[in-house]
Amino acid sequence: MPTEVKLPHLGESIDSAVVVAWHRSTGDAVKRGDELADLETDKATLSLEAPKSGVLLAIVAYEGQTVYIGDLLAVIGRDGETWSSSSQAQQESAEIDPKTETTAPAPAQKRASASRYKISPLARRKAKDLGVDLAAVRPADGVKVSSADVEAFAAASASSADKLAQPLGGSEENDHARAIYQSRAASAAGSLINKRRIELSHAKRLTGQRMLHSAQSVPQFSLTIDADAGQLLAAHSAAKAAARDLSLSAMLIQITAKTLVEHGLLNARFEDEGITIFESVHIGVATATRDGLRVPVIRDAEKLSLEQINRSLGELTGKARENRLQLADVSDATFTISNLGMTGITQFTPLVNPPQSAILGVAAPRPLFTPGADGGLALSRQMALTAACDHRVLDGADAAAFLRDLKAEIESFHTDP
Repeated sequence: MPTEVKLPHLGESIDSAVVVAWHRSTGDAVKRGDELADLETDKATLSLEAPKSGVLLAIVAYEGQTVYIGDLLAVIGRDGETWSSSSQAQQESAEIDPKTETTAPAPAQKRASASRYKISPLARRKAKDLGVDLAAVRPADGVKVSSADVEAFAAASASSADKLAQPLGGSEENDHARAIYQSRAASAAGSLINKRRIELSHAKRLTGQRMLHSAQSVPQFSLTIDADAGQLLAAHSAAKAAARDLSLSAMLIQITAKTLVEHGLLNARFEDEGITIFESVHIGVATATRDGLRVPVIRDAEKLSLEQINRSLGELTGKARENRLQLADVSDATFTISNLGMTGITQFTPLVNPPQSAILGVAAPRPLFTPGADGGLALSRQMALTAACDHRVLDGADAAAFLRDLKAEIESFHTDP
């Protein structure tokens, strides 16, 4: 009996994915564990693996399609076996062979910008950047649209618009025609230069939905405290002088993890009309990428040395920026840090990332005159720390105590030799 390959449960708060690319075609022999396709969620790019060995009888979900948990993606069976859809919804879905140029039409609302060719992930990103409709792009090799194909199409489109702007000959009888061409050129230039629409990536769209849910459904409050970052910055400089490549972010993660051990309500979540407090501290680190915000997770951060945190952070942020994060890299965070210090932002209020109970916003150290020990003024580097919290789990006193202790840890921080 054929085996239907459906979108499996992908983890907490993930209910959909986009089919980025198929690596097999209808009729291909596959082995259990073979990579069939790449799937993109708002958290990571994942591989769809064959659940059994056999022949790929059908590919049901097309590249670029958003699929949901339980949706049918493909069918695997024995050589010579046949498969047909068993429901009206499946009958309306076209079987697509990614290596052929012809496909049966999918529902119009889903096929508006779909291409009949295979499309590389880099080409999709390039198309989004340039505002190119992939359905209009033909690949140079006749099989797969590359980023170079997208760039060539965009350049050709711009050239066509420029041609519209060329004036006609100098005879007076061409004045009316010239006016029409100039009008068209202005319109074309306006559409190419003055207006530009960028379709949201799957990751950005779902991140927006989650943040909207956070703002509308979580009763949030925030508190901010200034911490003197002088000792932290001195420790960072000393580490660099000693050829220890330790980042400030890694130091902040270690400090935060240590503080969270003593303030469990910030390492918790509200669920089933109760509060679950976690003993382990899994810190999510908000990371900006071309495709949107990713939050890789440093697991058991309270047990790790500074070097271990630094190494793990470097690996995970590198994978995030190269779109190589796996589901295990982004799952089970119990607390999140959003650090905008490197951008020069001096204060901001992040939104709680449900179902977590709190998030910490870290801003850039800024020079500020503060009271000195001798009664005068001393120049210091003050860093704003903002905790946004779920009021169902915490109240102001809980968050204030956490920030007070976090401030003390930062102001007394030192690295082990």
